[in-house]
Amino acid sequence: MATSEQLAHSIDCRWLLSLYALIPVCLLAIFLDILLLDGQAVHQYLPDKPEQWPFWTVIFGLPHIIASLLTMADREYLSFYRRTLLWPLLVFAGITTAGHFGPQPVSYNLLFILLAFYTIYHVLAQQLGLTLMMMGIAPSRIFRYWKWTLILAGFAIYINVYGQHYLSNMAFSVGGVVVDIYQLFTWIAALLCAAQLILAWRLAPSSRHRIGVWYLWSNVALILSALLINHIGYTLFVILIPRVIHDLTAYTVYITHDRNRNRQKPVNLFYRLTGFGRVPPLLLLPALSIAIAFVLTSHQQYPAISIAILTVSFLHYYFEGFIWRGPNPHRHHVNFIR
Repeated sequence: MATSEQLAHSIDCRWLLSLYALIPVCLLAIFLDILLLDGQAVHQYLPDKPEQWPFWTVIFGLPHIIASLLTMADREYLSFYRRTLLWPLLVFAGITTAGHFGPQPVSYNLLFILLAFYTIYHVLAQQLGLTLMMMGIAPSRIFRYWKWTLILAGFAIYINVYGQHYLSNMAFSVGGVVVDIYQLFTWIAALLCAAQLILAWRLAPSSRHRIGVWYLWSNVALILSALLINHIGYTLFVILIPRVIHDLTAYTVYITHDRNRNRQKPVNLFYRLTGFGRVPPLLLLPALSIAIAFVLTSHQQYPAISIAILTVSFLHYYFEGFIWRGPNPHRHHVNFIR
């Protein structure tokens, strides 16, 4: 681990917790719209999905994925991770290529389901890993049950939000009765949310730190609010809330890492090229990652670019699962204060 002098910058867990204030703010906006404006203002002036906002695709989603890759532009890191990441990179490239050029619509549908599950797993695993750290406990059996109920509930909600747009018809008949798969997913999500409430109630007393309890219940609120908001038809906020919380949390970690890693001497390629002292990570990392993401998304109609975007997304989901833990060099340059 790095010394305290090297880790001049730490991440305040209270800041990460404060990001969840977005949940009550959005709920208040929705209920005011329903009570005072008959549910018309939000639907009239805001898009149904944030992807319809031009700036959304520029700022959220892909940019934080690019930012995580930029932290790898370091000779020591490339040497350390190259064998670990080479085969996953090739496998993910093969999967995304097959999804684009395999027999349609089956290949694309399978690719969407895989991407949907991995996206939800990645987003929630990040937040739940932070929960574990803030609680100051080892992952118990109850924690694992709680984690997977949240992930599966999140996946069911995600399919309800995006499935009708990206998947083929998903209704089937049982004994002459037509079953709407999306309604089924809603019930599954509701049952899983009930289960995660019970598990969270049992898990909370094991926390060694009060902020861990607050962060635990904030993640419970994240899934419950998504289920409620989707049910009453404000899809925009179902997507907006977790994406903003996840991306701002990720950028907080990446910027703090880069500040500590390059504080004494720039070792990352991009900080060496731009001059670390003149362009600090707080400005350079978001600006550079957003610029690269903008170029890619502006040309994603080309199959090669679309495949590249999905491949790096899958790779990001994969390596984010371990680089911030244990003896990996990334973890040596990030510290959290409760």
